[in-house]
Amino acid sequence: MAEYAEPWSKPDAVDYYAKNRHEESDRYPSERVFLSRVLFPGAKVLDVGCASGGFFNIMRSIEPTIEYTGIDIAEPSIEIAKAKYPEATFLVTDGSTVPFDDNEFDLVHCTSVLVIEPRYEGVIREMYRVANRFVLADIRLLKGIGGVTDPKDSYYRIEFNGKFDGTTVPYVIADADEVVDFILGLEPKPQALRGTGYFHDVSAAARTPYSQVCMSVLLVQKGTPNTARTELDLEELPLKFGAS
Repeated sequence: MAEYAEPWSKPDAVDYYAKNRHEESDRYPSERVFLSRVLFPGAKVLDVGCASGGFFNIMRSIEPTIEYTGIDIAEPSIEIAKAKYPEATFLVTDGSTVPFDDNEFDLVHCTSVLVIEPRYEGVIREMYRVANRFVLADIRLLKGIGGVTDPKDSYYRIEFNGKFDGTTVPYVIADADEVVDFILGLEPKPQALRGTGYFHDVSAAARTPYSQVCMSVLLVQKGTPNTARTELDLEELPLKFGAS
């Protein structure tokens, strides 16, 4: 993930996230389903890919007493977050090796990261490791594509304010069944896996073989060594899964 620090540290990208995704009204429909269910008074939250800290403001509008830590690879965004929200904690690091202990956070939250990270499995595994209750993340899914899209064929043009300087990042679409199977294989076995989402036209700034993707949000409830079976609740996703 560190190789994407430069694109997201460019002034236009930093300026966009400094001005957007800070208010409740900025959330996408799929982001409105689970968050209020998993926040509670005093919850310790890690936000992976926090940009300039907007989801801290969104989360505390739901539950004002959360203990929030945000991490991001873009140092300029982290500096803005520290200045804007001094009551929270912000660090420059990526999600592939999270510098925290096992089971340290009640909720690990992640938006707009797995959708540009072909090595999504490593990020999910790290988030699950440091979570003690929930992992909540968005990801693009399609059925039957066999793995993840190749960044040579599926990429996103970094365009803010209508300008494109030639910078691209992967536009990741993952095989839906492979993602679910991977999550079900985490240790300890998850207590539950829930999902919501909808089909959406591919962004005009993306170049990919597909015209639509399933914009998905997954909520993983961490299990214990004694968890024998994972409860699956994926009916709100417009996909049929092989797992049962």
